[in-house]
Amino acid sequence: MLSERRMENSGTRHGKRAWFRELGAELAVLHEPWPLLVAFLGLLVLLVPTAAWQTVRWSERQAYEQLAAQGRDRLTLYGEMLHSELEKSRNIPVVLSSDHQVIDLLAGPGLIRDNERIAALDRRLQELNAEVGASAIYVLDTTGLTIAASNWAEGVGSFVGQRFDFRPYFLAAVHGRPGSYFALGMTSNRPGHYLAMPVSSGGRVLGAVVVKTSMDHLERGWSGGAERVFVTDRFGIVFVTNIPAWRFRSLEPLGPDAIRALKASRQYGDEPLPPLGLVPGSPLTSVDGRAYVMVSQPLSDGDGWTLHVLMQVGEARARARDLGLLAVAGVGLTALILYFFIHRGRMQRRHTRELEERVTERTAALVEKQDELVQAAKLAALGQMSAGMAHEINQPLAAIRSYADNGKTLMDMGRHDLARENLGEIAALTERMGRITGQLKLFARKSSRSAEPVALAAVVDGALALMFGRLRADGVELDWEPPDDALLVRGEEVRLQQVLVNLLRNAADAMRDQDERRLSVRVAADGRQVRLIVRDNGPGIAPDVLPRLFDPFFTTKQAGDGLGLGLSISEGIVRDLDGQLTAANHPDGGAVFTITLSRAEVA
Repeated sequence: MLSERRMENSGTRHGKRAWFRELGAELAVLHEPWPLLVAFLGLLVLLVPTAAWQTVRWSERQAYEQLAAQGRDRLTLYGEMLHSELEKSRNIPVVLSSDHQVIDLLAGPGLIRDNERIAALDRRLQELNAEVGASAIYVLDTTGLTIAASNWAEGVGSFVGQRFDFRPYFLAAVHGRPGSYFALGMTSNRPGHYLAMPVSSGGRVLGAVVVKTSMDHLERGWSGGAERVFVTDRFGIVFVTNIPAWRFRSLEPLGPDAIRALKASRQYGDEPLPPLGLVPGSPLTSVDGRAYVMVSQPLSDGDGWTLHVLMQVGEARARARDLGLLAVAGVGLTALILYFFIHRGRMQRRHTRELEERVTERTAALVEKQDELVQAAKLAALGQMSAGMAHEINQPLAAIRSYADNGKTLMDMGRHDLARENLGEIAALTERMGRITGQLKLFARKSSRSAEPVALAAVVDGALALMFGRLRADGVELDWEPPDDALLVRGEEVRLQQVLVNLLRNAADAMRDQDERRLSVRVAADGRQVRLIVRDNGPGIAPDVLPRLFDPFFTTKQAGDGLGLGLSISEGIVRDLDGQLTAANHPDGGAVFTITLSRAEVA
């Protein structure tokens, strides 16, 4: 039969041509009206390309909108990563600018300064720089001359004796303002972010303390994602990116004013700064022959900085083409079914049955192809979500690896207590990874830095939740009686929680050698004041340590366990909230830390 011959030839191009020839012969036998057939074929020729084109365009628009939404989510994540990287060293120049050793040295008469004091400050800056992992820490006088630096021993690479009076961060500092600047180092020829704080005494600026931070670690963290990420300055020049070939290239050709300003500040040395050809504000753009959806967001961390994320559109376009082909098949098959449906009454019974069988077979094949395309789309979406989630938990995984390596080293050294503490940190991190998808926005939320009515019970509950894994691992018995939820204080939830977590960690460290570990958290309200009291049953605070407990860089812990900035920063946070943080020894043993805040008035 004719249908059997069609099935035998359906696997080759020759068979397909024979199939159409035989179909035409059958239609001729049926005496179909040729004008109607020609009109139908003409309508089909018009509908199929139009439907395919419109489907492709619609699919592309939907894909671009989805990529833009994903890009905006990535902007938030990458922006917080950049902010966290800058915040790591932000406190160092703040603390050093009020340090008496730095002030006394800069207050010396002219160029006549005590070489021994300079050498002592050099060594101190060197040790501090090794602790915080910055590129360099150095001190400038009012002429821009470097008089002490952490890299004093590097010979040619040392900043000591170098002048940086032309740098904008120094010019801001000598005028009494903090200076922030990203530039290519004139001595090291390595890029970095410079943060300067003025050093003042008696209302007079004596010089500046500068910290240079490398962005290498941040860029390596960004390289885990499939998207292109970069930060531009106020001139549109790329200075931080996960694509090394794009560094020090401008979005558009630079104007004469920008070129003059860059030459005057020597911000990027002799780099040629060729244009990338990107257009800011354009949602769809291309670089080096590849198309991207670009989303951008201004940053508050620098002067005119903008964060950009480019999402590749190749996969989205491929899916759009697949949908276009599906539309061609759908429209063509629908038209064919409609044609034979209208004229089936004039066909013979045998031909009608064959046509119905053929339509059924073709429809089943189309449904199968549709199912395959839907499944492929599901797998592609699952792959994108898996890649995004893997990137978002990259930092906890890196921390787990670090704790595991340290744990093995500590076990080899016989320091089982510290190894056990590392295992506890690993357990806490794995619990955090389980909650990270639901808590990502909460963890990334910035502090409002403004006092407002805050429920003290919620602050304590949040801090205890963050410390739960550590306290449980250390076998700490917690005594916490929540107050009435209506008890409000003047404060800021994120920063108060930061202070309380620091106090809880210190208490856990202090009780490390105790057979029984008990931690008490109490709230006492007295008139307009509310006191939050944290007490442990550790050895207490030595009498000679109490007066210096809140001094910057003072710590009783072993080297590597901290810089001694935790209590100093915590005391400053509470003071900014018009409160007070005090420490004392309890008569029955252990240390007592008290946070005193003002009761908030409920409107």
